[in-house]
Amino acid sequence: MDIKRFFVYAIVIAALALAGCSSDGNGGDIAGMPDPPPPPPEPTVTPVDLTDLPGVAIPTNTVINAGESMNFGTGQDEVTISCPSGGENCSLTQTDDSVTSTGGMATAMLSEAAVTARRNAQMAMTVAATKAAETKADAIETESKQTADAGLGGSARTDEDGTTTSGDASDDVYTLEISRGRSSSTEIKITDPALAGANDPKFKQAMDLGGGTTMHVRTMKADEDGNVVEEVVVITTDIDAAKAVSFGEVENQSLHLNPATTGGTTDFRSLQIAAGGSVESTANTIDLMKVRGPDSASPGATQVIPYEDDPGTPDMDERRFTGTYNGAPGRYTCSGTSDCTATVDDKGVVSELAGDSWIFTPDSDATSDVPDSDYLHYGFWLKKTTDSDDVLNYDEVETFAGSSIPASGALTAVLGTATYSGGATGVYVSNILTSTGDIESSTSGHFTADAKLTAIFGQVPVSGDDTTGTIADNLLYTLTGIIDEFKLSGHDEGPGWSVVLDGDIGEGTGAAATASGTAKGGSPLDDGSFSASFHGDVTAVDGVPPKPSSVVGEFNSFFTDGSVAGAFGAREDQ
Repeated sequence: MDIKRFFVYAIVIAALALAGCSSDGNGGDIAGMPDPPPPPPEPTVTPVDLTDLPGVAIPTNTVINAGESMNFGTGQDEVTISCPSGGENCSLTQTDDSVTSTGGMATAMLSEAAVTARRNAQMAMTVAATKAAETKADAIETESKQTADAGLGGSARTDEDGTTTSGDASDDVYTLEISRGRSSSTEIKITDPALAGANDPKFKQAMDLGGGTTMHVRTMKADEDGNVVEEVVVITTDIDAAKAVSFGEVENQSLHLNPATTGGTTDFRSLQIAAGGSVESTANTIDLMKVRGPDSASPGATQVIPYEDDPGTPDMDERRFTGTYNGAPGRYTCSGTSDCTATVDDKGVVSELAGDSWIFTPDSDATSDVPDSDYLHYGFWLKKTTDSDDVLNYDEVETFAGSSIPASGALTAVLGTATYSGGATGVYVSNILTSTGDIESSTSGHFTADAKLTAIFGQVPVSGDDTTGTIADNLLYTLTGIIDEFKLSGHDEGPGWSVVLDGDIGEGTGAAATASGTAKGGSPLDDGSFSASFHGDVTAVDGVPPKPSSVVGEFNSFFTDGSVAGAFGAREDQ
């Protein structure tokens, strides 16, 4: 081997040795050598269906050469359409709602600029939503500290005329009417006495959220600074549809029975209206709003009905008119010593009945719709303002709950335990936290949840001879429970929240039909609170007073990652 070739071999061997020593055998670098900088991340692009490119205009007869691309649109809608290489050119044709590619099959992607624009817009939306949620969290905290809950319509306010209107737990600023016919959906009417004029803005149903929950919105006109105030009411009710009941079996029809009897039995098919049809009459009271007809009168006109001096005469049909009372079809007959009159409006509503006496005889199979008179309602009212820069601020949040039947009387005679089940509705703020517990972003909206409560009233004796009782003394006159299974608007999955209620009934004496206590959601900083009222007759039957049939209330609570304010309604488990 000549010396020159030896040196060549030596150089090669040394190079190979150095190359082998440059790795740790696991793909790592030599100790002490810095890692190479990572490659820049690839821009995130989102595939776009070529058949649906809203906001992107494609010029007629656009051709993209094979292996080339073209951009269309601007901003967040900018797309890059590419024609695959190695094939035919792509010819694009756009119709009203789609783009087709012939020749080569083109593909479309959001451009890098569009991806960036959308990311920035999403970040701006997240920041705005978080700031708005902060104001709602403040409103929830304010509501939690109220000594007298304002309820539907909010706290005290001063109207333009200087009149101050205030609401509290028993006297809401706004009035609420809930009704439901036999074949119709639930109707919610919210009235603001200060803005009841024909041209004033009104609450309108915006959404049916299902399960008896609806959303109602009223939007005010922008003020001189461009601020727009909006009020939102979400309410849940368990009102049932009206039921068709045989006319003679309907209670409180507001008409007295015809004095005539048959075989000693009162004739339920013949009811008499007081002279003049006055709703103030103490003898025979009638609700004229339930009267429909007569079918032979001209709208708005007064029809004269001859009195029935001889009920057996052939012209008897001229002395009556057909109509309905509370939905029951039948005949109104003038019966007395002088002619009668009936005035009807253009909707068939009788506005006046005058004369000595009227008798309404329903058809033999007539029924009346009897509305549900025992239903619960609960929900929240909020006010928010959007300024001229589209910045949203939640001004106030209030919760409310009630029942169509009176609150229970004194509970001192009620004994034992009752459980109640129902639901809850309210507002929420949900936070995403960093590893250090700081708020990274927030969302807010409305929620629904389940409510399960246990009420323990008076002591139950072991027996007639042993009155020591079966219930621990510290549990008497307490209301406890849990609100869970929260479902948040804008979220696909529940947050896993639960609120534990723990309170006393009537301050431990059972003398009042109310309860109050804490509502703990797990926050290490704050406990929430709740208040409730019992409803249903507790008058003793055969010496044993029944337990209240329902309980409604309001609550607020705080979690490690959010807060809520809401109301609940629950019925006794059977």
